[in-house]
Amino acid sequence: MSDQIDNLKNIWNDAKSKNYGQSEDTNRIIGIAEKKLKSTIKMQISTIVILLITFVGISAFFIYIARFNRILSLIGTGLMVGGLALRIIIELFSIYLSRKVDLSESALNTNNASLSYVKFRKRINGPVTIVIIILYTIGFYMLTPEFSTYFSTPILVLIDLSYIVGAVIFTYFVRKTIIKEMLTLNDILRIQKDITE
Repeated sequence: MSDQIDNLKNIWNDAKSKNYGQSEDTNRIIGIAEKKLKSTIKMQISTIVILLITFVGISAFFIYIARFNRILSLIGTGLMVGGLALRIIIELFSIYLSRKVDLSESALNTNNASLSYVKFRKRINGPVTIVIIILYTIGFYMLTPEFSTYFSTPILVLIDLSYIVGAVIFTYFVRKTIIKEMLTLNDILRIQKDITE
């Protein structure tokens, strides 16, 4: 990836030395940065689709199969469904913010919109995601007392342990996606910084 950035720097420096202003090379560099931004948006759309499927599935489970009655269980379902809904809203807002990033302007005038967008995504991919996962997990385990009326102890233990395995696998894939997105966003910032130097 750094070779690609170095190559873009060389193209940009060559374009600057020719003093053409908005040259063909500049447009090519901006085009590469725009492709990278589009790829992060595609990742966000994929995340929204996965979260929506999960949201619908869990909501249907709570509405049609497991109608909980205890307050603790209702709070747990609220944390689970609410956390998913919050993350969907955040992802939609992120896509909205990404539409405000004008990379051609950023390349020439160091537009603060792209920096704000990257900082927002870092917050979302860091502490906000961690809090949502923790609240979702707490919500899941708040269902255990009511599950105990429907399932035997060995099955209940299996359900609780399987959540841990599922959470570890899910967290691994979420982390992998976040790292990929952050690398792409940092590349965009590097391209913009190099262009404006």
